[in-house]
Amino acid sequence: MSKKRLVGWMSLMLAFVTVATTACGGSAGGGTNGDGKQSEGAKPDPQKAQEPIELHLYSLSGQNMDWFDNTYGKYLYPKFPHIKFKVHFPSESSITDYIGSKGPLDIAFGAYTAFHSQLLNLNLQSDISDLIKRDKFDLNRIEPTVVELQRQLANGGIYGLPAFVGTSGLYYNKDLFDKFAVPYPKDGITWDEVYDLAVKLTRKDGDTQYYGFANDNNSYLQVNQYSLDLVDPKTFKASFETDGWKKIVQTLTKFMTIPGVDVAQATVANFNTKGTVAMATNYTGCCGFTPGEAVKNWGVVRIPDFPDIRGVGPQVFPNYWYMSSISKNRDAAFEVMKFIISDEFQASLNARGLATALNNPKMYAEYGKDLPKYTGQNVTALFPKHAKMSNITEYQIIASGQLNAALTNIATKGVDINTALREAAEATNKKIEEARATAKK
Repeated sequence: MSKKRLVGWMSLMLAFVTVATTACGGSAGGGTNGDGKQSEGAKPDPQKAQEPIELHLYSLSGQNMDWFDNTYGKYLYPKFPHIKFKVHFPSESSITDYIGSKGPLDIAFGAYTAFHSQLLNLNLQSDISDLIKRDKFDLNRIEPTVVELQRQLANGGIYGLPAFVGTSGLYYNKDLFDKFAVPYPKDGITWDEVYDLAVKLTRKDGDTQYYGFANDNNSYLQVNQYSLDLVDPKTFKASFETDGWKKIVQTLTKFMTIPGVDVAQATVANFNTKGTVAMATNYTGCCGFTPGEAVKNWGVVRIPDFPDIRGVGPQVFPNYWYMSSISKNRDAAFEVMKFIISDEFQASLNARGLATALNNPKMYAEYGKDLPKYTGQNVTALFPKHAKMSNITEYQIIASGQLNAALTNIATKGVDINTALREAAEATNKKIEEARATAKK
């Protein structure tokens, strides 16, 4: 595996996972240190468990020490006073360089999209099925599709436990609906019904152009409700030219071709910051995503349904804590990972806007309770029944980027759908072949 290829893939993945983590940032910082070792096989001895131990963690999704301390550290430090956590970040050293310099690693954490480029390609993955069995850890507590994705990545095993998932929702600006006397959307609304609302809300009033709907297309293609693969996991070829993908592309592009729509202005960003978009989606929600200051009066409902798969929302977008294959402290690392997915810590994360990875409807209803902006909101809408996971490959970002470009070509250049999908598949296949050829050098 060439270093050049790995670094390239890391840049691609970090660009994408930032979508789900940017709202949580802070200033740069360092870590703490210590020493010690635990047995790798038998269950930890209660006496030895209190011996000083140093655990090395690496953040796959960027961030910094202030963010870690606020999100995890201030809860971990008192819980594990005998463990000193040394946390490493890409801003200090890429994981390739860090591992190449023989740096120790016990746990890597971050969005699932970073798994292939930053763990699998460096052979840092480690199946923790033995520890799960030994401790009788109950995986049924966790959202099923989060476990399903781990089973897929680990060929039936488990490489990591989740910390949180991305929420998904259709947010709407009540003031614009009231201004134009249009009824609010409700849970269970279909994509066609959202389209009808978007048409009514796309209009010019005075000097201001308003848009009915904005979608995060690039994210949606990866978490689509039909669980369609972007790339065939056996042939590593694009999987776009199917009736299923054609249906999704037609659904998304019709919003982009509503008379009066400027695709450069009908954006999720402008929903948040300008208040000129009436409805907008979010699929990788993190840290209490809500409309910005421009939208004071808002609501949220579930992502729209397709009539033939009623009640099925997007695929889950999880963040995991992974055991490292080079860890010399597997027992201690697993205790920390179990705490991250404990009811106690999950309730805290969930209240702070990092949605629980547990299969717990009571906790869904308490999402964001520490954030005043969520008071009285329909927060359970952010936890739909998730679609089953599609097959994930290391070429997801290439494929979604090319397919997203096809949407723009259809909407703005009048390219017919069959041509657009064929050209997107050809471009994707070429980029994948180039990446695979580079990997063999």
